[in-house]
Amino acid sequence: MGRRSPLAHAPRPTFKGRPQVRFDGAVKAVSRTPIVLATDASVAGDKVGTGYLATTGETGLRAHTYPQYLTAPRVRVVVTELRAVYWGLRRIFAAHPGRPVEVRVDNLDALELLHEWQRGGDRMPDGYGTRLRSQGRRPSLVELQMYAEYTPGLTFVHEKAHVGNPLNEAADSLAKLGLRSVRGRVPAAEIPRLVPLWASGALAEYRRGRG
Repeated sequence: MGRRSPLAHAPRPTFKGRPQVRFDGAVKAVSRTPIVLATDASVAGDKVGTGYLATTGETGLRAHTYPQYLTAPRVRVVVTELRAVYWGLRRIFAAHPGRPVEVRVDNLDALELLHEWQRGGDRMPDGYGTRLRSQGRRPSLVELQMYAEYTPGLTFVHEKAHVGNPLNEAADSLAKLGLRSVRGRVPAAEIPRLVPLWASGALAEYRRGRG
């Protein structure tokens, strides 16, 4: 069984009247260079979820309401996929500065944008607002664009969905878990137990097969 990170966040059931779930934790790492980070997203109507798992043991999920009037359904998926990458990278960069990272993404539209950003582009998903958020924060995708353009040793590769890679399957499961929780189908109190359990199992399988 993996250890809980001292920086782990408990689920947050509400935020300004909107349902929200968030959890970040850590489990036993797999020794590998570069760090491999798998991310994924799950979208259902006006609810979205993201999940990530890295070979260094960092793992987490987020889920919240994403009003449907903000973007078209396909764009909402791309934005959520990119946010999954952002949350995973932010965690990895804080814990392991300077180490090379390989990010595995299964959404080709999101991957295309990430590669554009690495080449210096600044295109955003259609309808995504780039104005400053509350307290002067930059939007998460603007931060991600800067990560992509300016971080040495950062690569983005395509991982076909649902082919049995344990890291990507875990990221997918975590995103769906967050989505089920924010929709009221899984108690938020179960998240701190389930995330480390699933992440540990996926990394153990990855360690055996080096998928």
